[in-house]
Amino acid sequence: MTLYLIRHAQPDYENDAITENGKLQAEKLGEWFKDIELDELYHSSMGRAKMTASYIANAKNMAMTSIDWARELCWGKADGNPYDSASPWMIKDDLIAKTKSYPDGESWRDLVEFSNDRVVSDIDSHCKNFDDFLSSHGYKRENKFYKAVSPNEKSIAIVCHGGVISTLISHLTNVPFLQYIVHMGSDLTAVTKINFYGKENDINPAQLIYVNSQIHLGIK
Repeated sequence: MTLYLIRHAQPDYENDAITENGKLQAEKLGEWFKDIELDELYHSSMGRAKMTASYIANAKNMAMTSIDWARELCWGKADGNPYDSASPWMIKDDLIAKTKSYPDGESWRDLVEFSNDRVVSDIDSHCKNFDDFLSSHGYKRENKFYKAVSPNEKSIAIVCHGGVISTLISHLTNVPFLQYIVHMGSDLTAVTKINFYGKENDINPAQLIYVNSQIHLGIK
């Protein structure tokens, strides 16, 4: 099975939509997917992801399905309001610099900055829902790899958000979330391609074919 994780186009966050430039980005994304085999297309239920996905759906004349669990990560103190603390992306470099024995030191979850932050439980929730999604498509997580319970040749795309994509790729590759976001970005309309393989009941790691590609925008 092939899975594409795609970030939405340039956002208009205030209106949960995409900008005029974002529409141009999404149009190029849709044109690029026109010649790529795609069996199922999903999008986060947030407006900017839905609008971006619609350009792929229109280019390929296919249906798309909304999934709530792929909405963007939420951070902020667990006993406060959402987004009332600095996002992980704002503090990631300083936190990595002060952790010991990087990358084999203490868990990022144990850092005081995350000790009471809802982003930890939100990441866990996204990972669980993602594994449930993969299981429903024939690949069940066992320890750190995936068992091909019902191997298939489907191609599936999910249009969602930068934080979600970072979460899912770090989960698939078993790289701690904080370390992943320090070293890897998730750019607008960027595409990550992942393969799940093996004969029935084989257990294998997910295989990254390419990450954060914007070739459809002419960026190599």
